[in-house]
Amino acid sequence: MNKLSVTIVFFAFIVAALTGCGEKFNAKSEKEFETSKAKIVKNLNKEEQVNLEKALRVIALESMRLKWNEPEKYKGKSFDKISLEMIDGLSYSSVVNLAEDLLQAHNKKEIAKVSGEIDTLEIQKKELVVNKQKLDIFKVTSLTLTEDDFFGEKVPELDIEYAFTGKQALTGGVAIKVEVRQISTKKVIASQIWGDAEEVGTLSPGDSKNGNVMLREAKENNQEKWKNVKYPVENARLSDFDLELELLASSITINGKTIALPKYSAEDIDAEIKKKKAELKELQETKGTLDELELTNK
Repeated sequence: MNKLSVTIVFFAFIVAALTGCGEKFNAKSEKEFETSKAKIVKNLNKEEQVNLEKALRVIALESMRLKWNEPEKYKGKSFDKISLEMIDGLSYSSVVNLAEDLLQAHNKKEIAKVSGEIDTLEIQKKELVVNKQKLDIFKVTSLTLTEDDFFGEKVPELDIEYAFTGKQALTGGVAIKVEVRQISTKKVIASQIWGDAEEVGTLSPGDSKNGNVMLREAKENNQEKWKNVKYPVENARLSDFDLELELLASSITINGKTIALPKYSAEDIDAEIKKKKAELKELQETKGTLDELELTNK
């Protein structure tokens, strides 16, 4: 084959390739779409065919999102109809570009959403810490272990004496949260709420109060430590029994304003922040290309 023949053949190949890539989807109807799709697919290699399928699925998902988010605008239109309108008149490369633009736009929104969620969690944590400081108004002054009868079973009981540490009298309602945890496992083995934030009373600086908590589960979990205890145990050291105590106001109401601890803890928020930051890192590392998607039949 002479030089001119090779040039002509090569030029013809380029023209054929460009013609194939220039085929456009006719998506006026499903039948016309399938016909035009078949023509386009015929000129695509295996990788391009896979990318086209991925792109069409991305666009189908976008049509669903549009239908759900803007029902009035797309009233009377099916998901398929919306999808067909999006790709009508586009070439293979334009469909791929559209799909990747949609992926990148979605990824950008997700990054903003997760970043906002992290900011909200950080604010919640700060508020929790501040409120916990405001509610830390009692000091345990005395702990005594006694033994009580529980349906014929002898069980240890913790008598707690505590004092109001405020510098000014507190007039309003107070609910007090008492938790006894196992140190080794951090498991809560006794939890009670004393008082009521809706009740009205007055606490003066130094006022003492008392209450008791049954430690039946603590004894069941660690019977050896309780085996030779001689009651009463004055000035009891709970750590000797693998226990720790937390006592603080769970809510106070002053002049109609209530300050309360949420049901979640700072540790819960930290765990959620860690989870969200890992999600954010993954989103930030995502390029939003079809190569990152896996094509499945599910």
